[in-house]
Amino acid sequence: MIFGLLHPLLDITATVNQDVLDRYGLEPNNGILAQEKHRKLYDELLSGSLGEVKKIPGGATQNTLRMAQWYLREKHATTSVGCVGADKVGEDMIEMLNSEGVRSEYMVDSTTTTGVCAVLVSPDGVQRSLVTRLDAANNYQRAHLESPSVWSAVEQCRIFYVSGFMLNNSSETMAHLGEHAAEHNKCFVMNLSAPYLSSLFKVPMQTVLPYCDIIIGNSDEAMTLGQNFGFGSDLHGIIEKLAGLPKKNSKRKRIVMVTQEELPVLVYHDGIIKEHPVIPIAPEDIIDTNGAGDAFVGGFLASFARERTLDQCVQHGINAAHMILKVPGFTLP
Repeated sequence: MIFGLLHPLLDITATVNQDVLDRYGLEPNNGILAQEKHRKLYDELLSGSLGEVKKIPGGATQNTLRMAQWYLREKHATTSVGCVGADKVGEDMIEMLNSEGVRSEYMVDSTTTTGVCAVLVSPDGVQRSLVTRLDAANNYQRAHLESPSVWSAVEQCRIFYVSGFMLNNSSETMAHLGEHAAEHNKCFVMNLSAPYLSSLFKVPMQTVLPYCDIIIGNSDEAMTLGQNFGFGSDLHGIIEKLAGLPKKNSKRKRIVMVTQEELPVLVYHDGIIKEHPVIPIAPEDIIDTNGAGDAFVGGFLASFARERTLDQCVQHGINAAHMILKVPGFTLP
């Protein structure tokens, strides 16, 4: 049903003291791409020298697929496609995805290692520092998408979900997938993923946007895109202009969705922006905000795959995000 093109990462979570952050020059409640000085951090985590660790398949888009799969229940209702290394980390991730029913079709790059994200949690569970090492995740090739087993999955799926992070090296592959979706009237969905992407990768983003039937992002991502695309600084106006960009598949009216943390989700469709209130939650009940946006998209896509109304799909996404806020990491029931 749902095909995801993404950066596959293994999340490695550990509870650590401030001295570990200080040793690696890290800050609480922050996320960075790993530098050479952070290499030993992953060795420490995987060896157990920093204490017990929890390993789960991660990366924003893979989180979304896992949530959608959990809702859909049918084995291989979702397919995860990206690049991993020829190592145990990649093998472990494939095994975990398989146990959850997600089909993995990974390109294997033997020259590097599987991407990982260190999730360092403070002893009180409140603060998190994320350190991402992309490695193989950054090396995906279009030839793999066109291989028989992967293209067979493409032909079987009706919804394509792509990560904006793929714009840095796979925009042509994304567009190729978008061409297939437009030609066969399938739904092509892209997440804006991070504010900086609309600046650093504006041209690749402009290449992929015409294929997008659904565009999803948070308010920071939408506002930054508005500045970079000359859409102004009014969020509603930015959403309307984004929805009005040229579109390849005229059979589907574009949907734009913007999340705003505790404020209502804004949904543009058929010339109207509708506000969908989120479920209230007390601050003391929030365990982890990391992944709430991923969960929203997963709940939405699962309901969309079942051909529910747009309002029902959005509410399903809100319910999923609310659930993830109350658990550590992207932990499914």
